[in-house]
Amino acid sequence: MQELTSSSWRRRGCSIVWSPELLSDLIVEQDAVPLRTVLTWMASGFPDSPPGDRPTVLVGGLQTVLSTASSSSADAVYDWLRQNMLPLVRAFQSRWDRVGLVFVMDGPRQLFDYNMADDVIYFGSAGQDRAKKIKLSLGIWNGALTGDGAYELIVPDKKETGGYHVQRVS
Repeated sequence: MQELTSSSWRRRGCSIVWSPELLSDLIVEQDAVPLRTVLTWMASGFPDSPPGDRPTVLVGGLQTVLSTASSSSADAVYDWLRQNMLPLVRAFQSRWDRVGLVFVMDGPRQLFDYNMADDVIYFGSAGQDRAKKIKLSLGIWNGALTGDGAYELIVPDKKETGGYHVQRVS
C-alpha cells in the first residue's frame, strides 16, 4: 500500500478517516451526512448533486454500526457490509465520480489493523483475535486494497496513519 500525503482523497474515491488533523477542515466546512440517510439513497435515489454541492461527502455513523454490531459475529457484520456498504460505494462512484466519499470514524487508530499479508483492514479491539475482527476493507471495498490505487493516509507532521483510501472500487 502506498502512502498519500496530499488531499486528493477528498475529491475522489472512498476513504475511512479517523484523524482529527485530516478531518478538521472538512468538518468545519460541512456536517456529516448520517449513514442512515446515505443508505436511503440506494432505495429512493441519489440527490441530483452532492450535499452542499461540495467535492466531499462526509458520512458519519459507520463506526457506531461496527462497534455495536461487533458483539455479533464478525462474519455477520462482514455480510452486512457486503450487502449494504459495498453497493453504496459502487453506486456513489457511478453517480459522482469526481466526489470523495469519506466515512468519518472516531478512532482510535488501534481499532483499524492493516494486515499486509492479506491486504485487509480489520476493525476490532487491539489484541483481539483476528478471526473475531471485522474484515472492513473487504466488506466495503471488495478487496480494492491490492495493487495500485490503495493508499494509507498520512497525517502531516506526525508521520502516522490517519486513514485509508481507495481510488476506485470495482
